[in-house]
Amino acid sequence: MRRARRYCRRVVSREVEVVDARGLPSRVLATLRGWGRAARAALTRPGPERFEAVLLLKAAIATVLAWQAAVHLLGSPAPFYAPMAALLVVDRTMVRSLWASARRVAAVVVGMSIAWLVGSVVGVTWWSMVVVMFVALLIGRWRRLGDHGIQVPTMVLLSLITVSGTDTEFTSLTIVQTVLGGVVGVAVNALVLAPMHLDEPRDALRDLTSRVQDVLQDVAAGLREGWDAERARHWYSSATDLGDRVPQALRAVETGRESTRWNWRHRIRPARIDWDGYVRTVEAVRRSQWQVAGIARTLVDAADDADRHPAPTAGWLDSYADVLDEVGEAISHFGVGSEESRAAVERHVGHALEVLDAMSEQVRRTPLDDPHAWPAYGALVLEGERLARELLTSNAEASVPTDTGPLRVPLAESLPVVGQLQQQVPVVGEQLPRVIERVSALGRPASVGRPPAPPAGADASAAEGPAPRS
Repeated sequence: MRRARRYCRRVVSREVEVVDARGLPSRVLATLRGWGRAARAALTRPGPERFEAVLLLKAAIATVLAWQAAVHLLGSPAPFYAPMAALLVVDRTMVRSLWASARRVAAVVVGMSIAWLVGSVVGVTWWSMVVVMFVALLIGRWRRLGDHGIQVPTMVLLSLITVSGTDTEFTSLTIVQTVLGGVVGVAVNALVLAPMHLDEPRDALRDLTSRVQDVLQDVAAGLREGWDAERARHWYSSATDLGDRVPQALRAVETGRESTRWNWRHRIRPARIDWDGYVRTVEAVRRSQWQVAGIARTLVDAADDADRHPAPTAGWLDSYADVLDEVGEAISHFGVGSEESRAAVERHVGHALEVLDAMSEQVRRTPLDDPHAWPAYGALVLEGERLARELLTSNAEASVPTDTGPLRVPLAESLPVVGQLQQQVPVVGEQLPRVIERVSALGRPASVGRPPAPPAGADASAAEGPAPRS
């Protein structure tokens, strides 16, 4: 029996190894195909892939420039800290890039100062290393240093071990290299297509609102066509997934807002975006998601345990589907700044509330076919009213982009000189042929290119030449 078990284990382990070995090439091919799709997307259309490619290219350029600057300007025999600093400060926004540069310089200065102080006062011993490394690690955990706090113990260790912390030239050159690399990294990130994130927040908001609308439309269609527990669980899963996407949307909005600060591209062509309205829209979707999930959860309970929580009647659910359709139509106009869209939201929400009032009154006045179904009736009415009123109260302050047009002010509006030039271009285009003709005629003899003038007193027939023969 034991031999049989050992043999089975060997067979299973060999089969697992064979499966893993065969699966490895497919995973490698899938990874390569993913890289190929990302490269193709970066080359063919704007989007996250292109932005990441540009960011990587800028980081590479900044690294090389900082390396060459350290070699030729500082004469450094080991130009490591300048390119490393430049590499690490090229970030997704100018704010992050500047803060990363400042934090890295501060961490290096603190680390090198601690090493120089310890090396000069007490020297490098086993007990001094324990104390100084403990202090450096504590300072490195200071939250204001962020991810660059690790540079404090790193520089302390490097300085004490290599030059005992007392080499003033090494300390000063390291600090100067770090400052130089930070300046180069920030300059490259600012001058070479300074990063602006305007499309990602717009896409995130449109994705959120469209997903809410899709869930409501799917639930409404299911209530009319017929549904079961599996389909109700799918609705509930889709509704809860909306809540998981809210933090991502908020991060996209905050990154977009941050990318407009200290950015010369935003100074030249400001972004026409209501960032606070974006945030309020995401928060409104978060609150609406609770009601949509509550509707789906009520239907899941009615399908899973029909004896204890029976579902409402088919006719009543058909009317409830009309309510969800009205709410979905209101979402399609939600957050749009025009008066027509605001009126559309109020119209659809008002109709939904009227239907819900009529349905609630019907439940109160009409005996239920199944008295145990009253919790489902009450839950659906309550969640529907909350959802409709949430859209109505949040609509005025929300902001949802509705198209894929430009989000920045035209250059002619932000720079009056450009507008004046654009107005002069049509005039110049009309006068350009005449100007060219006059310029080309300046260096040409008067007899070239046009017939000689007729002599004085000559009649028109003589000037025109001999009459043609008949």
